[in-house]
Amino acid sequence: MSSLDILAGTWTTAGAADAGADDDRSPHDFRTRVEVAAKAGFTGVGIGYLDLLEAEKTYGHNDIKAMLADNGIKHFEIEMLLNWFVTDERRTFADEQRAIMFRAAEAIGARHVKVGGDFSGGDFESDHMAAEFQALCRNAADAGTRVAFEPMPFVNVKTPQQALEFVEKADHPAGGVLLDIWHIARAGLDVTSVASIPARWIADIELDDAPLQFEGDMIADTFNGRRLPGEGELDVQGFVDAIKSTGYDGIWGVEILSTEYRKRPIEEAVPAAYRATAQYLQ
Repeated sequence: MSSLDILAGTWTTAGAADAGADDDRSPHDFRTRVEVAAKAGFTGVGIGYLDLLEAEKTYGHNDIKAMLADNGIKHFEIEMLLNWFVTDERRTFADEQRAIMFRAAEAIGARHVKVGGDFSGGDFESDHMAAEFQALCRNAADAGTRVAFEPMPFVNVKTPQQALEFVEKADHPAGGVLLDIWHIARAGLDVTSVASIPARWIADIELDDAPLQFEGDMIADTFNGRRLPGEGELDVQGFVDAIKSTGYDGIWGVEILSTEYRKRPIEEAVPAAYRATAQYLQ
């Protein structure tokens, strides 16, 4: 096995899960996903909220922790907390999710919890986001984990630079920005622009690929149109080299959301994702 630390993001092992739907649970048991990922060479795995609830019900926190350790999985990721900063009725459910995610993160030992922006779009108020993010980071630190904010071109915080406006203002060691090549490219940015981001604020990296042009809805594209690294037209190596130039020394993730990828058996798809990602990190 390679000594590379690569994390299989939630959707990389989820098989034919209906990503983006209200019920986005994987048809595969979490133990199966962990074992397939470990066999492929991954040292990290991610899990989505609904699958986390299923795994908690089936195994419990202690058994999940043991399952990861027994398979050599050192890095555990939980996603995706939304609406942690809103002031409307969505906040109630978000706070319930927040408590469950951090409780699991503490009991199992999560590297980080992924958090996102407002899918209804609009603008963001930097001071408000900073205050809420700082509070979120304190919760994460209390649970022995971190939070990784993922900017996306179709939410209120569209670019890494916008995210840094409040992440730097919050100035908490338990928080940073997640940089996904797909979201950066679809935001119209040069993927090598990440070289200007201070390494201390880079919480996580996600690799994938895509055609330069796409048709239709961008949110549909993010759930269905991605490709394995090297199978699209994005400058994956340029992105990796730009990240490395910052001094970032953390793990690398691969996140594949693709109609075609979901059709493949996970025993075939997950090793393919590992090989496609590892070629850029050697």
